[in-house]
Order: sequence, then structure tokens, then C-alpha cells
Amino acid sequence: MRPPIPLMSLAVLLALAGCGADATAQDAPSGAPSVVVASIASVTGLPPMPDEETQSKYIKALDEIDPEIVGDRDETEIVNHGRDQCASVKQWPKEQAKLVELTAKRFKAPGHSDGFGATKNKLILAAVRKYLCPEY
Repeated sequence: MRPPIPLMSLAVLLALAGCGADATAQDAPSGAPSVVVASIASVTGLPPMPDEETQSKYIKALDEIDPEIVGDRDETEIVNHGRDQCASVKQWPKEQAKLVELTAKRFKAPGHSDGFGATKNKLILAAVRKYLCPEY
């Protein structure tokens, strides 16, 4: 089985990032890390981390769907579940049933080992799309 193209591209980007190892940190352009991060994000389908206001709105939307979605877990972890879901949205933008199924696998909590049910999973997916990857 061949690895998916995004993973192969990521490996190439990471390998190229190590080229020219004799350069010093002062030689690197100041924007280099953000360019690499942006390139990796575009290859993997992950959107950038949201700003503080957007993250707050996203967490609030999930709390309104069901407070147990966030619970007492770290908000960054919850945001990363959403960003991972964005990669799936980018890969299968029109396959709603598949995306709802993947939402159920990514968003779990004690007492919700199979997700939060179809209705809430659709709402979670809508919040992910609205706040984390509206352009997908």
C-alpha cells in the first residue's frame, strides 16, 4: 500500500527543510518558519490555529451543542480535533455521511465512546467548518 500523497509531500518538505545545514540561524530569512508551517498545512489540509477570538467562539459553539464535548479537556486538544476534521473536509468536501462518521470518531468523551450521535455530530461538523475551515 502506497502512502497518501499528502504524507509523501510532507516528507519531501521536511527533507528539504534540512538542506543547507551549514547555514546559521542568522542566515535564515525571518519568515522561513512560517513559510514551512504554511507549506506543511497546505499539504496536510490542516488550517492554521485559529486566533483567540475564533477559538473562543468555536469552543462556545461546541459547549452549546453539548458541554461534554469540551468537558474539562484542554481547549487546544479540542481545536486540534477540529483541525484534523478540516483535513477530512478538504479531502471529502461533498461526502457528508463520511464526514459525520469521522466526526464521531474524533469527538468522544466519557460516556460517548461512539461520538455524540448523528444529530450532534452534524452540528459539531458545522461548527468545525464555520470556525476552523470556512474556506474548505
